[in-house]
Amino acid sequence: MSFFTSTLVLLTLATILLNTSASQALPPDFAGPIPNVTTAVSRDAVLECFVENLGMYKVAWIKMDTQTLLTIDMNVITRDPRIKVSNNNMRQWFLHIKKVKEEDRGYYMCQINTEPMISITGYLDVMVPPIIIEDGTSSDTIADEMSKVSLRCQATGYPTPKIFWRREDQKDISVVSYTGRRFSVSKVEGEYLNISQITREEMGAYLCIATNGIPPSVSKRIMLEVNFRPKIRVPNQLVGANVGSQVILKCNVQAWPRPLTSWVRHKGVIIINSNMYHLIEENDSYNTYMSLKIKHLSEADFGSYKCVARNSFGEKEGFIRLYEEILSTTKPYMLRSTFMAPIPFPEEPHIDDNDSTLTPRLRYGNPTSNSLMDDYKDLRAEWKQKREVNFSKVITRKLGEYIRCLAWCYTISPTNLYCTVAVFHRQCSLGTSLLLKSFL
Repeated sequence: MSFFTSTLVLLTLATILLNTSASQALPPDFAGPIPNVTTAVSRDAVLECFVENLGMYKVAWIKMDTQTLLTIDMNVITRDPRIKVSNNNMRQWFLHIKKVKEEDRGYYMCQINTEPMISITGYLDVMVPPIIIEDGTSSDTIADEMSKVSLRCQATGYPTPKIFWRREDQKDISVVSYTGRRFSVSKVEGEYLNISQITREEMGAYLCIATNGIPPSVSKRIMLEVNFRPKIRVPNQLVGANVGSQVILKCNVQAWPRPLTSWVRHKGVIIINSNMYHLIEENDSYNTYMSLKIKHLSEADFGSYKCVARNSFGEKEGFIRLYEEILSTTKPYMLRSTFMAPIPFPEEPHIDDNDSTLTPRLRYGNPTSNSLMDDYKDLRAEWKQKREVNFSKVITRKLGEYIRCLAWCYTISPTNLYCTVAVFHRQCSLGTSLLLKSFL
């Protein structure tokens, strides 16, 4: 070995010894604070501690609220299998917590066993997504129409979740303010949903939704049912059809609980499904759509029918009259059937009070004190007489048309009493009204 090589080795060893002596001379310390960590429950968390000049000293991790010793140096003291420790070149010390639980939230201490002991702390914040508390939340609710309903929803989580209500069908919710004013909103915030004087339109599914910014948000579906007695609407109370054709009678029912429905013919005969009759029923919430299809109509099928709906709150009936359409061949310009458009009777002429031929004109000049009044009375009497004459002519013409109307119906079907009555009421009502006026 040359002289220069030996000298270089000695200088290197001396430098190492000097550095080692200098490092041992400086006491251990922390390079900075422990960064706070925020994580969601069931995820992993890592706390980091920076140490300088550790030397022969040891680093320990402690949970402060329970004073639990977790690790010393590279050894795990706690029996919790989720806890691990690691370091990077003895300067960065890491505390690993797998699948964090809510009870892991709190302060953690990184400690060096010097004399006296030195330490720093960091905070682990564990976020918990919302959870609905079943015991404190309303279940499916049934209420009578026009009563008051109060639904409740409770939830827990960290941070404290916010609760709001929404309808599942996206319709607005009807609420009442403190001043008594009723208005509609798309959602209602708060633990309680109060509905005053609930109606059938507010029946349906309501969603209680809890959120705190930590996914996932949670919701509970609460079904609100509103009880009320049946109500029936008949789209067409008079239905005409020809023998041999097919016809459908319809009734629309609103009721809850869902009603028992039936179709009844005249003389109380209950209709059931058969080759001649086909019963159809469609349900949509509290709406029930009833249909009765009659195939191959015969003379015996004409008459009255009724649809019946009943539940525990009451019973309702709807009536339909099925009549035979009679096609006209002798007077096509008047009617195609008994119940088509009425005969176009002419309107009663309108007598204008401002007509120059009837309204008295005042003569200007120098009349005596009573001449103007006398002239006015004479002209007024003349105007009234002309009006009565014109009205008498209208009455005479209308009465003739009315008699012809009844005679025509009798000619078409002298044995069909229903035709005669229908024409009397629907086609000849104008003549009847004018006839009554003539006696007033």
